[in-house]
Amino acid sequence: RSLNTATRRRSCHSADPVGPFHGGDAGEAMSCYPSSTQRRHWTLSADEIARRRSEARARAIDAANEARAARVGGAPSGEAPTIDPPTPDEEALLRRYYEVKIQKVCQAFSLPTKVRATAVALFKRFLTRTSPLDRSHSLKVTMLTSIYIACKVEENYVSAEEIGKGMQEDHNKVLAAELSILASLEFQLVTYSPYRAVDALAREMIEPKPSDGLAPRAHAVCDAIMLTDAPLTFPPGVLALAALRAAAAESAPDEAAVNALLNRLQSGPDGFVSDGFGPTGDKAVEGTSKTAGASRRDGRTSLSAELDEVAAALGGARGGEDEDDVTIATLQSLLAATQPDEDAVRRVDKKLRAWHRALAASGRAGGGDEKSAP
Repeated sequence: RSLNTATRRRSCHSADPVGPFHGGDAGEAMSCYPSSTQRRHWTLSADEIARRRSEARARAIDAANEARAARVGGAPSGEAPTIDPPTPDEEALLRRYYEVKIQKVCQAFSLPTKVRATAVALFKRFLTRTSPLDRSHSLKVTMLTSIYIACKVEENYVSAEEIGKGMQEDHNKVLAAELSILASLEFQLVTYSPYRAVDALAREMIEPKPSDGLAPRAHAVCDAIMLTDAPLTFPPGVLALAALRAAAAESAPDEAAVNALLNRLQSGPDGFVSDGFGPTGDKAVEGTSKTAGASRRDGRTSLSAELDEVAAALGGARGGEDEDDVTIATLQSLLAATQPDEDAVRRVDKKLRAWHRALAASGRAGGGDEKSAP
């Protein structure tokens, strides 16, 4: 109980000194973004994300080899395991699978969008510092713990017992993992997702007016965007615009409304300024970043350049080659590109378990233990 209270207090105050980040007025909450821990510590370049994951992978492999050596009191004298660990691409597949599972579990528990988005964001952040190869952290337990923490952060509490029962997992494992995940995140739990910005931007479209279906379709595009690295690289306002532009491609009137908004955002008295959309006047759409790419390093950038960077990032996620096609990607293609192949996931999971077993067996063999691996 005390840890629950500490988590709420720290996430609401210590992590974001300029004000609350959940509940209350949407504009007031999003106005905290430029000073938030997300903006300062969790908006990363693609190279930084790759570096962190590579280092986490190396640590996990080193730790596994050290544990094998410790079982025989020094460097293992038995044969080295002949099974290689999953590749970085296979690690990415595992991450994607559990991010999709987070969305499905949250829907099964009828949790609001903000909980789902926060859980995915926390899971992503944790796995920039911890590799899926790390045997000390079960990905399923990490997934459930991310949801549990997100429920508390967003003041939509669901007990660990209820989550564990619904997912056939020991809730004590969730409780045991909570503190280590919080510590890895340095208790920086502020998360801003593009969903709220989508709604605020949709309200800005007055002439021409979009259809009522544009915002819901853009929310669905946000679901797909949240399964890529874009939320770790781009601010929520830019992702919201990218989602609206993708969703509007299905309707000529909606496309006209979005283009009119983009023109208005770029033609205001101060143009488009990083860390905000200036001319709209709605603080809920603030959230561009000076750190999400080279084109923003001078503190100013064109909105088109921001959206082109998002398009390129989503193109990489889809395996596409045409940036313009990604920019106007249909809802169906974007969603399909972010769904993992379950058969491939099972193969990778089997490979990961086999690697762990091979390490354990080679350690026992080096120590003279003739028993076979379980």
